[in-house]
Amino acid sequence: MSLLYKECARILSLVVAGKGSVKSLCLSTKNKAKTKVYAIVFNVLQNYAILKKVAKSANLETNHFTLVHLYELLFRGGLQTGGPLKAKLLKLRPQLEKLKVQFEDTTTEKFKRLPLYVRINTLKASNPVGVVEELKLHFPNVEFEGDPDVNFLLKFPPTTNFSKCPLYVGGRVILQDKASCLPAVALNPPRDSVVLDACSAPGNKTLHLSALMENTGTVYAVERDSKRFMRLKRNISQHGATNITPVRGDFLGISPEDPAYRDVSHILVDPSCSGSGMVTENFVSNFKPVNESSVAALADLQKRLLSHALSFPHAQRVVYSTCSVHVTENEHVVQHVLQSGAQDTWELVHVLPDWKRRGDTSVFNDASKCVRCTNEDETNGFFLACFRRKQIKLVGDRDFLNGAKVQDVFSVGHLNMRFKLKYHYKYPYKFIKL
Repeated sequence: MSLLYKECARILSLVVAGKGSVKSLCLSTKNKAKTKVYAIVFNVLQNYAILKKVAKSANLETNHFTLVHLYELLFRGGLQTGGPLKAKLLKLRPQLEKLKVQFEDTTTEKFKRLPLYVRINTLKASNPVGVVEELKLHFPNVEFEGDPDVNFLLKFPPTTNFSKCPLYVGGRVILQDKASCLPAVALNPPRDSVVLDACSAPGNKTLHLSALMENTGTVYAVERDSKRFMRLKRNISQHGATNITPVRGDFLGISPEDPAYRDVSHILVDPSCSGSGMVTENFVSNFKPVNESSVAALADLQKRLLSHALSFPHAQRVVYSTCSVHVTENEHVVQHVLQSGAQDTWELVHVLPDWKRRGDTSVFNDASKCVRCTNEDETNGFFLACFRRKQIKLVGDRDFLNGAKVQDVFSVGHLNMRFKLKYHYKYPYKFIKL
């Protein structure tokens, strides 16, 4: 258990130093108890200010190893390790508990806990109403409700424990933050679509896309990291998706002209970002400066990924999203890509029109068509933009069959790929499908 505490302290130090997000660092840990590591790190951050004040007032060191021990003793009721630090803390326990109560009442830097969101996985749960009834039986004393914005999403109290719930273990429900559900809802691929998820792992958004398509069509799930790719494959298998094709590789290395992807019509780009919108990261930002050079480097990669997605010739709809609150990674990326030539063939969609919080119009006016989320929306900080290929209208003089006027609509950039334009003296703008 001492090794567990040391690993938690190591990750806390990296997070506070701005050298990684809680989620990414906990996922990459070599400690087998990843879930425990994440839970401890998350909860220490939740009570970070209180723990530091308690340690300082008791003349203890305020390093993260000590804070982890204090959290386990004061908030979990005991220490599952030995050593001199444990003996010292147990001796001081009465004083420490009084200090905890004192600072809980006076500390204003409190971590806001968000609801726990649970999405019914319709890939495995054919009867969502039945799932809700089973959840009521498993959590008889827990009140939960359906989310008004996302179908099949339920909102639970943040302390609800799903680790032993049969529905969760069996893959019929998925723990997924509300903001994380919005990209798939915005992309909205119909049945039998060909979709590409450019940065797929761990796969919750990919699985949501699969569910919206009712397990039809194809979802190419691209992931370049080997460990995350294996996790992606496990998630796909566990949750009953049969229309997802995992692709190990770099999205930037996939050619838009590759015959394997020529029919891709919908693309989701949810790239690596600063994670500054995650409630833990947002809280930790009170204790560390923003690493502007790191954010700028991420934005450069995000611009390349989004531009690449918009270059796929048959793509009709592209969603770009991040869990960052920084304008540099959000509105600036969208503005740059549009001004770099994409606006000739793509336009922003006023996506999720009922969502009140929109993009920052001080960057550019059309940012109002984008979506932003904050903790005030009871979800993690998030940004989303949806692109739609522009349409052009070609009007023929005569209908090919009955002589009536005809108006056909085709996507910009598609004419030379899907149709051959042939002039006929009787029937101008006659199209022959290839």
